[in-house]
Amino acid sequence: MSKKMLAWGFLFFLVSATVFADQAAWIEKSDADKAAGMLGPGTILRSYCAPCGDTAWMELPVSQAEVTHREGGFYEVEVNGKGIDLAYIYIEKNGLWRNLAMILGIAVQDVPEFLPDLDFNKIAPSLSAPKNEKNLSLSVPKSEEIHLIDKIVNQCLEKDNSTLGMTTCLNDGYKLWDAELNKVYNQLRVNLKPAEQKTLKAAQAEWIKYRDAEFAFKISLYDSLQGTMYKVMNAEDRLEIVKKRTSELESYLKLLKE
Repeated sequence: MSKKMLAWGFLFFLVSATVFADQAAWIEKSDADKAAGMLGPGTILRSYCAPCGDTAWMELPVSQAEVTHREGGFYEVEVNGKGIDLAYIYIEKNGLWRNLAMILGIAVQDVPEFLPDLDFNKIAPSLSAPKNEKNLSLSVPKSEEIHLIDKIVNQCLEKDNSTLGMTTCLNDGYKLWDAELNKVYNQLRVNLKPAEQKTLKAAQAEWIKYRDAEFAFKISLYDSLQGTMYKVMNAEDRLEIVKKRTSELESYLKLLKE
């Protein structure tokens, strides 16, 4: 490979890295002050990086927002003590979640102006959200209500009750619950103190060990039994384990907000 080709390749890498990395992290003071002024305590933000390949947004409750001076005469907005890139932050305006950098007139690349609905097909190809209920990031509802994910899985099961069809629906439902679990975990984490975050991380690591061991046992058990129905049972058990953990973390989050 020639030095010229290497140089062009390196230049392409730098340009790509710029688009996928910081776009509106270090900004002019006037823009930083405006942004911080919009982020009062209790404001809910959504973090979503389209160029990074995110398939779901993460909720970020604001406890404190401040402006910090950086090198080169630039300033950074910090939320809850951590710097944010306004290119990947969305705030609700008139019922729509709009890109904060674009609201301020800051030029950014490859990011949508408005937060898109979660594309279920990217996470679970066999499933589709009911009309007007595409947003996966919903709180786990009261016991008498049916969670959106369960609605979607049930809808899928009604369409195809074959062994393969049911297994596919349940496996894709598991993927949706796993995505929801990650979202709720991050929501809970940002609401905890550093020491509590450490214990949560340790607890989640132990739960993952339990999950993997339980999955391995169930595979061993069901594989030893005769009948295709056990494949469906295994898929359902996997889904329920992750769903239960999501509900547990959601209950902790609700407790903190009471």
